[in-house]
Amino acid sequence: MILSRLLISAISICGFLFATEGSGHADSVHEGGWMEKWLSFDPGLFMWTIVTFFIVLAILKWKAWGPLMDALDKREEDIRNALSSAEKAKEEAGKVAEDYEEMIRKAQAEAQKIVAESKAVGEKVREEIKVTAEKEAGDILEKAQHQIQTEKEKAVQEIRSSVVEFSLQAATKVIEKNVDSEDNRRLIKETVAGIGKS
Repeated sequence: MILSRLLISAISICGFLFATEGSGHADSVHEGGWMEKWLSFDPGLFMWTIVTFFIVLAILKWKAWGPLMDALDKREEDIRNALSSAEKAKEEAGKVAEDYEEMIRKAQAEAQKIVAESKAVGEKVREEIKVTAEKEAGDILEKAQHQIQTEKEKAVQEIRSSVVEFSLQAATKVIEKNVDSEDNRRLIKETVAGIGKS
C-alpha cells in the first residue's frame, strides 16, 4: 500500500515537472494573463495528465478496487448466508412451533380420552357395586325370611307340643278326678295358669 502511494506521488511529480517545462515554452510564445494561461491547451500537460490518470486508475484497480470489491463481495456473501441461516432458523422455529402445537393437541385428546375412559370405568364399577349390593341385600332378605319362617315353624311346633303336653296333663287330671263340670272348669283354669308359669 505504501509502495503504491509512493509510485502515485512520483508519477504525479514527474507529470507536473514535464508539464511545467512545456508550459515555460508556451509562456514565451503567449504573453498574457493568468486566465489565458489557465485556459490555454498544452498537449504535453494533457498527455501527462491522461497518462497519470490511467496509471493512478490502474494502481487503484490493482491495490484498492480489487480488495474493495472482494471485501464487498465477501460482505454480500456473508449477508446472504446470514439471511439464509435466519430463514432456515425461522422455518425450523415454525416447524418446532407446529410440532409443539401438535403435541399439545395430542396431549389434550389423550387427556380427554383418559377422562372419558375413567368415567366409563367409574360408571361400570358403580353399576357392578349396585348389582352386587342389590344381590347381597336380596340374599340377606331371603335368608332373613327363611330364618323367620323357620323360627315361626319352630315356635308353632313348640306351641303345639306344649298344647299337647298340657292337654295330656289336663286330661290326666280330669280322668283321675272325674267330678262335675265345676271341677272341670277349675282344673282347666289351674292348668292354664300353670302354662303361664312354665
